[in-house]
Amino acid sequence: MRIGYILGQFPKLSETFILNEISELIRRGHDVYIFSLFNSKENIVQPEVEEYSLLERTYYPPSYHKLCIELARFDRLLFYRNRRKINKFYCIAVARHFSKIAEKLDLDVLHAHFANEPTFTAMLMSKLTGLSFTFTAHAFDIFINPDVKALRERIENSRMVVTESNFHKKYIASIMHTDPDKICVIHICPNLDKICEIRKVVECGRPDNRNSIITVSRLVEKKGLVYSIMAVKKLIRQFPNLEYTIVGDGPLKQKLLRLIRSLKLEKNVRLTGPMDNLSALKMVANSDIFVLPCIRSKNGDMDGTPTALMEAMALEVPVISTKISGIPELIENGKEGFLVEPKNVEQLANAIKILLQDEDMRRKMGKRERKKIEEKFNIHKEVEKLLKIWQGV
Repeated sequence: MRIGYILGQFPKLSETFILNEISELIRRGHDVYIFSLFNSKENIVQPEVEEYSLLERTYYPPSYHKLCIELARFDRLLFYRNRRKINKFYCIAVARHFSKIAEKLDLDVLHAHFANEPTFTAMLMSKLTGLSFTFTAHAFDIFINPDVKALRERIENSRMVVTESNFHKKYIASIMHTDPDKICVIHICPNLDKICEIRKVVECGRPDNRNSIITVSRLVEKKGLVYSIMAVKKLIRQFPNLEYTIVGDGPLKQKLLRLIRSLKLEKNVRLTGPMDNLSALKMVANSDIFVLPCIRSKNGDMDGTPTALMEAMALEVPVISTKISGIPELIENGKEGFLVEPKNVEQLANAIKILLQDEDMRRKMGKRERKKIEEKFNIHKEVEKLLKIWQGV
């Protein structure tokens, strides 16, 4: 198939799940072309971007002058809904430009990730080209003050809505008053082939006798990192050599550094900054526990089923997270990891303590985690579901 992906920004370090999906499609022999609404501003890119020559398959908007020319004529696209007016006009102009490229590429279908501007643009491109479109709804795009009328319009015009958990499916069907049969659950997944290679290397040289925990995430409120740092503070007396590494970057960096200093944890907690997925996975594989204490942010945003959790599970590193959104579908408490209540530092610290003290539990839990990922969150199986939707189109 010839598939056009409409994305907000490509490449983007935090959207590994999209890269995994695209890479799997290319490995299967499909032609994927990427339409990025905005130019990437990131200095670090994932190895797959170069491996599959993805930048050569990526199209970006032209100059603002050319976009203004695209807006010079009045047509029906102006009547479709988008809450932010400036973004609406921008997306209309971009959709017109991208549609000309899509027609030359002779695409079979369009697919967008995130239900906001990328899906709005995909819908407009569909109107201009006659191509069917599908989209995947994730987290902030549906949880933060959703524009129900606009989202319902996009759902009605799409051939199928994809989302990453049953929690998401029920939420969308309820708030949008949408037929659940038009919503398909297709899990976001880690790259199992890459993880298998990392495990082979790490198993030969993993350091012993360390108490190390790790988080890989953006430094944003919904990740709950304030609470994991506070949990570490509770454990320092019993585990004075405890190491907590946080990999990632984001707007809360300075706030977290101030918290670390105020709790006198400079020797125990380290923020590495951003790194590519392969480097981050190697660090996870060398850790005892992976922690991601997700919460619901003040603006309503929350995680779905975080890829970073799945990657740790596939690496057989015990995970601790919270009972929120789709995470309980990924982790059965006490079996494939521990789940605690959001913002509960006491429960979080206790879960870390239990795992640090029981190496046998960590090993057995890791085996069960990997089995869960291979069976239920397998990129090969999930992409097959996606292809069946598109082939039906």
